[in-house]
Parts: sequence; C-alpha cells; structure tokens
Amino acid sequence: METLVINIPEKKSALVKQLLKELGVTIDKKAIVKSTKPHIPNALTAKTIEDARNGIGIEGPITDLKAFMDSL
Repeated sequence: METLVINIPEKKSALVKQLLKELGVTIDKKAIVKSTKPHIPNALTAKTIEDARNGIGIEGPITDLKAFMDSL
C-alpha cells in the first residue's frame, strides 16, 4: 500500500474525492499528515524578539508577560 498527500483546492475537493472513490481509493482521515517543519523566524523577527528580551525599545526586559501585555 502507498500513502499519498494531495493538496486539492476546496472547490475541486468533491470531484477529486468522487474520482478516487470510483478508482477504489480509500481516504483515511486519521492519516492526514501535518507539516512537521519547524517555524524559523526571519532575521528581522529574530532581532525584534531578542531586543524585546533584552529590554531594548521598551522600559526594560520583559519579566512578566501578563504585565507586559496589559501595558500595551
């Protein structure tokens, strides 16, 4: 048996499912694969995060996330 991952536009989904069913293909909803690729921020985002951790551009380093969010 072979497992395939196929990305189908929403408006074509019903048609593709119908064709696959006619070919005897089963759709296993439990086998849906999610991306395991880790999210890596770009250079600007990484610098902004590091600056916020070090208190650059704000009053000081963020030590209490709730207090920081309330101050915004």
